[in-house]
Amino acid sequence: MDNDDNLLLSRHITLRSNSSECSSLYQFLADSLEQLPLTLEFRQDLKLTAEELLANIINHGYAKDSEENIELELTVDNHSVHLTFTDSGTAFNPLQSESPGALNDLSEGGMGILLVKSLTDEQRYRRMNNQNVFTVTKHYNNEKTE
Repeated sequence: MDNDDNLLLSRHITLRSNSSECSSLYQFLADSLEQLPLTLEFRQDLKLTAEELLANIINHGYAKDSEENIELELTVDNHSVHLTFTDSGTAFNPLQSESPGALNDLSEGGMGILLVKSLTDEQRYRRMNNQNVFTVTKHYNNEKTE
């Protein structure tokens, strides 16, 4: 986000590195986005994006169902919704992990970051204070044509 003056909403939740947290994630997103004039498709894209990112952290950042903390910050400005996931799991930049054959490998677990990229407009990874910080941004009314 460029300017905090444009901040319309900021919410935070701490999730555990456990697959049972998906229902908490869904409720957090529904409650957070309820009052915003967003299309159903936009909300569904955010839900799927958040679900994929949470699953990736649970399955790859930590030992599965390790009960470690995963922080999620949702912010909304005049043009975009931003989801920032922070975890202290194994250092991993998903934006640098794609191999040239990734599009041809449709095996389970290989498509998460490609899906996230297709559903969002911007993605940013950084390693800060021994934590993975991954932010995705989706702009309002940005219909993608295929």
